[in-house]
Amino acid sequence: MTDALLRTVSSYDSPDLKSVVRELVGFDASIVEWLGQADPSRLVVVKPNWVQESRQDRPDVWEPVITHPSLILAIVEILADLMKGAGTICLCDAVHTYGDFAAITGRGNLLGHLEEVRTGFPSLRIEVVDLRREVWIVREEVVVERRPNLPDARGYVKVDLGSGSLFEGYPGEGRYYGADYDHACVNQHHGLGRHEYLLAGSPMKCDLLVNVPKLKTHKKTGITGALKNLVGINGDKNWLPHFVQGTPRQGGDEFSDSSMKFRLERRLKKIGQRAALKIPFLGAWAYRKSRNIGKHVLGDSSSTVRGGNWEGNDTCWRMALDLNRALLFADADGRMGERRNSLRYLAIMDGIVGGEGNGPLCPDPVPSNVLIAGSNPAIVDAVAAQTMGFEPARLPIVSQAFARHRWPIADMSPNEVRVSDERAGKDIALSDVAPAVLQGFRPHFGWPSLRRST
Repeated sequence: MTDALLRTVSSYDSPDLKSVVRELVGFDASIVEWLGQADPSRLVVVKPNWVQESRQDRPDVWEPVITHPSLILAIVEILADLMKGAGTICLCDAVHTYGDFAAITGRGNLLGHLEEVRTGFPSLRIEVVDLRREVWIVREEVVVERRPNLPDARGYVKVDLGSGSLFEGYPGEGRYYGADYDHACVNQHHGLGRHEYLLAGSPMKCDLLVNVPKLKTHKKTGITGALKNLVGINGDKNWLPHFVQGTPRQGGDEFSDSSMKFRLERRLKKIGQRAALKIPFLGAWAYRKSRNIGKHVLGDSSSTVRGGNWEGNDTCWRMALDLNRALLFADADGRMGERRNSLRYLAIMDGIVGGEGNGPLCPDPVPSNVLIAGSNPAIVDAVAAQTMGFEPARLPIVSQAFARHRWPIADMSPNEVRVSDERAGKDIALSDVAPAVLQGFRPHFGWPSLRRST
């Protein structure tokens, strides 16, 4: 039995793209059969990786950052055809809090092409939804303003994993850092026996979720893929633990060592963030200036480990796997229970141009020319890791997704995974999947153990 497909595509404008995508959409024959049963009430969610409109440091580079619009369009066209134009296709993501949603969805004239699809299927609804409840205005990497965003029309669902969360018993309680300067918020949602996430209604109420992640590196989890892409189904990133404040010696994973330099940085950071929250405008201005000085003295984040951006981060992967379990096992009201049988799931990973190095926001492009598909996110990400030249066992976000749990993500061992690899011309074991490029992807500098031995 084949557990994942790996296919090659030369470029985003290749004439073969749509036929390859059609094969990948057909990975699960039961989904194709179900799509063929015209139902105007059906909701299909397509979840790309729309983290940010471009590299943070280079606005002209975006292909290694987000799921390519040509791939998204091909998926939507095939879904529309299979659905016989009946039902709703919702493209949605909670992009980076200060990301430009209009700029992201404007890439490749995606919105214009989606309108053409609508014209061909007049009864089909196509939605493009920003799942964020709040948008930030940032100057010099400091939040200077927070604006309410138009919410998901299907609302939001609070899901509490309770004792089934990977944070239950984890020694970070009270010291989690979320996405904003208000540290109290994330810690209010994660304590003994309570581990809450706020998830958007569209993905939580859909009948089919097509996860379309990007093949690239990630500073906090090593890689970003199908599992990490579910961070984008939440409505408030400040409910998500990203790291535990402090060093390993202090029981944290924010910094890799406890030198005087990092102790000073942590103290100044707390003062600056408190000022930015309590003294609008002036406090944010002072924090921006202190950060700029700190970069020269303490090192820039493009070469200095801080904020949990290293392989010692034992927090972020737990949050990502919690979110996957919330999607797969919570009902529309947020109650965790048996696997949600009404939810069909498919992942198609965009690796035609991958991203290496300082991902997920500043990766360098890698022409890797692959697409990977499967019906299980852990399996797809394991294949992705191999394709990048990384060992899945060295990536907790991948290896722990195969671990035994009351709410299992994968129900097999990595050693049992079989991959239909077009390059090999046959089904092969996961461990036999070769890197897409000879030297493998270059990992984030905070993840040196991922480098292939030479």
